[in-house]
Amino acid sequence: MLQRKNGRLNQLQAQLRDFQMQHMQSTQAEASQMEKDMQNIQQQIDHLHSNVTRLREDENEFTAELSGIVKSINDISKEIAENDRRTKQIKSDIADLQRQQSNTVTAFGGQRVLKLLESIETNHKKFESPPIGPIGAHLQLASESWSVAVDSACGGLLDAFIVTCCKDLHVLRECASKVNFNNLRIIVYDFTRPRLIIPDGSLPTTEHPTVLSVIQSENHTVLNVLVDQGHAERQVLVKDYEVGKSLAFDDRMRNIKEVYTSDGDKIFSRRAVQTFYPPTSKKGRPNRLCSSLGEKIAELKNEAEGIQRTIVEKNGQKSKLVKDQCDLEQKIADSKRKREPEEHRLEKKILELDDAKRAFAEINRYAAVDNSELEEDIKKEKNIIVESEQLLQKIKVKLAAASREVNDRREAYKTFMDSVNETGHRASANDELELIKRKLDAAEQEKAHYEGLMTTKVLPAIKMAEAEYADLQQLRQDNFKKASTICPESDMEALNNVAGSTPEQLSATLNRLKQRFDQESRRHAESIDDLRALHDKKEQKILSNSCMQVLG
Repeated sequence: MLQRKNGRLNQLQAQLRDFQMQHMQSTQAEASQMEKDMQNIQQQIDHLHSNVTRLREDENEFTAELSGIVKSINDISKEIAENDRRTKQIKSDIADLQRQQSNTVTAFGGQRVLKLLESIETNHKKFESPPIGPIGAHLQLASESWSVAVDSACGGLLDAFIVTCCKDLHVLRECASKVNFNNLRIIVYDFTRPRLIIPDGSLPTTEHPTVLSVIQSENHTVLNVLVDQGHAERQVLVKDYEVGKSLAFDDRMRNIKEVYTSDGDKIFSRRAVQTFYPPTSKKGRPNRLCSSLGEKIAELKNEAEGIQRTIVEKNGQKSKLVKDQCDLEQKIADSKRKREPEEHRLEKKILELDDAKRAFAEINRYAAVDNSELEEDIKKEKNIIVESEQLLQKIKVKLAAASREVNDRREAYKTFMDSVNETGHRASANDELELIKRKLDAAEQEKAHYEGLMTTKVLPAIKMAEAEYADLQQLRQDNFKKASTICPESDMEALNNVAGSTPEQLSATLNRLKQRFDQESRRHAESIDDLRALHDKKEQKILSNSCMQVLG
């Protein structure tokens, strides 16, 4: 029986080696096909990546060009808006100059001052002396080139009215209230005071003119107020900023309060602090002290016409840029429509390549089921069979010895009986016969004991061990057949970190892979059914190739 078991074991091992050889050839063919598939996928990825890169570069180029066009459109729109604002301001200034042309008083308060003068005329009996104002209407310039500078220097004083006493102050304020001329500046000054004479030592030590030197008035009270309230004798006039800066910031210059340029800039120094103010009036504001209003109106009209031509030109440029903007936006949209499907296909191909790489790695790394535990169980069963065979041999030896002793005692008994019959010593023979019978019974019992032991324990144990051995061999064949779909045993032995692992270790490894699979599944849009369908398709293709190779 032992020889039959050993023969069966050798036959199974030979079948296992043949199966491993066939599986190795099949797995190598499968791996080669998978490498070709991965190369094909990589080529598709390279092609898609090239298309996506080209389309993205086109979009970036179009976007950069579009950004420049949008900036140009915004700049032109701001310029057009500024020109529109300037045009409206010019029209308003022309209207002011035209009113001023018809009545110069309107330059210092508009229509309100006309209504105020009418109210003063209506209530003239209430005044001690008729009010003087507005001050600007009583001034003339020696040269109109200083009109902006003097206007900037005198400022609100040009709109003010002068009364001779506090009573007249209240009456004038009531008149202003009636015509809604709020915040009217009223200066109380003695009309009887003669023209002020300014000593030379109080005048600026410069050859440049002052505000007082370039203005003229038939009313000495107006001039006195400009000196007392506005320090007109110490306000120096210069042509430009550079001259004014050197003059205002020169410590050797005395009696200079402020310096004004012909453009209305204000420059002064206070306690080593140098200060510069641009004109407070808006650009293009009519010169209220200018007498040649017709020329100024014509100049403003020409400026308005030039601005209008500029607006038309800029609108044309803007229209062209807007068209270019629409064209570029369409190009960007077209490129985006082409790029997004390509990107989607590229992502799918990358995932497909990753899956193929993982499958290929699985073939090389986790291809075969580890049979080391089965081999160990088979080895244990072999040891059990050997031990059982050894025990059986010992029992057979003892049984043979017991059988020989029984036969010997039977022979002795027969001899003894013959001897008794011959000698007739029956009494002592009976005693010896009883002794022999007891020994014979004991030998029979010992023989029966060993036969029962062999029947009840040894033989069932051997049969059970043989059955378990057969089951383990079948389980090993089944597991090996499952493993043959993945990779050969030789590849498993080449993996130092996997070969020899216990099922618990492999189970832990598979659990980690399952967790990673779940993470990847959440990261990607494809469902597990799609991946399984892809897997089944690949598996079917591999099985078909394997069958074709076997048939070939």
